[in-house]
Amino acid sequence: MSLDRRRIAQAIRDHLARQRISRDRFAHETKLGRSTVDKLLIGMFSDRTLAIVEAHTGLALRTEEAAPTTAAAPTGPSIAVLPFETMSPEPGREFIADGLAEDITTALSRLRWLFAIARNSAFAWRGRAADVREIARALGVRYVLEGSVRTAGERIRVTAQLIDAESGKHLWAERYDRGLGDIFAVQDEITASVVAALEPHLYAEEGSRAASAPPDSIDSWGLVVRAIGLVSRVGRKQNEEARALLERAIALSPGYARAHAMLGWAVWWATLCYWLPDREEGNRAAAHHAEAALAHDPAEPWAHMVLGISLSSARQHARAIAALRLALEINPNFALGHTMLGWALLRAGETEEAIETTARALALSPADSHAGIYTTVHALALMGAQRFAEALPFLRSSVVTFSEYVGHYNALISCCGHLGLVEEARGFIETRNRLGPPIAVGVLRRNLAGFAHAAIFCEGLEKAGVPE
Repeated sequence: MSLDRRRIAQAIRDHLARQRISRDRFAHETKLGRSTVDKLLIGMFSDRTLAIVEAHTGLALRTEEAAPTTAAAPTGPSIAVLPFETMSPEPGREFIADGLAEDITTALSRLRWLFAIARNSAFAWRGRAADVREIARALGVRYVLEGSVRTAGERIRVTAQLIDAESGKHLWAERYDRGLGDIFAVQDEITASVVAALEPHLYAEEGSRAASAPPDSIDSWGLVVRAIGLVSRVGRKQNEEARALLERAIALSPGYARAHAMLGWAVWWATLCYWLPDREEGNRAAAHHAEAALAHDPAEPWAHMVLGISLSSARQHARAIAALRLALEINPNFALGHTMLGWALLRAGETEEAIETTARALALSPADSHAGIYTTVHALALMGAQRFAEALPFLRSSVVTFSEYVGHYNALISCCGHLGLVEEARGFIETRNRLGPPIAVGVLRRNLAGFAHAAIFCEGLEKAGVPE
């Protein structure tokens, strides 16, 4: 029997993704061992190994399947990950490029709002000279991701670019240089980075697409992606407009979980920025919207994140951390979710894990600090460990990124105080006090009560000369 090794390897990968099973757990459950499972996932196996996997999973791996046919074009956002081109002089390195494209396809398929074309259909275009727009039309997708892999000795370089299939415009491109080391760990790292970078670009493009449509023709999905773009711009006016759009989306589709979740996020953000008069009520409202989302879809990662950070703000640390961890189990490449988990961990006194988690968010989203929240929360975690000199550059970056938010200045002033930079702190105090009520240690001590890092934070303010 002639076996399609790539098809079988992809079927096993898809099974692991659907079941959310790690390679290590699968190796343990099947008693095959990690090295055997690693080989399975790149198409290296024996008939005996396949028999074991079939018995354990119920998959029919050794049955030849008919050639895939192209499905009807999806109505929502859709993407095809084309086979990555192998540009290495060494023979036998094609499996790296194939494995990377397959991993990215699997990861993108977990984004429930995005239709990712099956690997077999996309890989049918391997080696064929065709324009990307032609390929996209044949596959019925809006976006195409293509890339290349080059290895030299113990180094690997991966390039990837996202293309709007209708216009042929390049929306995003990035290059990743890594040491080969454990090739599977490298593939996992690059896959996570690519998917984390792609998601906000796709949201932004879909938001622009919806904004250009006639108002009466915009559906609930279009309203939500427009709102996501507005919330991400972090201004007060944009936040108010986003909340109005999300209310419209919910009126159109009451069961649309993402709309409820994003409304919760918009409310939480407005509360954080002091745009709502009652902070406790704002946090309760955000949690309420998140719970409404979860009632419609228990696997909505934004809802778990909003619920978790709202619970954290209410000092319910254990419940908050559990909800935020669940958000990341559903979407491991959720950069903002990593930052919110790090914030909750810091508040609960888990400082070292907070540093690790917030650093992960920055690695996943190096070009977008989400209005300085990624950098400030990472800096707060470093301050919690009394690593003030390391925290300072992140905080200086935050106030540049979102100069209207007093919270960034509060943290920067505290850090300057710990480092003895009193003159620099004085300048930031003056700037910060032009944005809102004058900074006072007593107010922030009350606001931070119940958070593990409160004492260190307020001590820095006192050293900077902030009045009680």
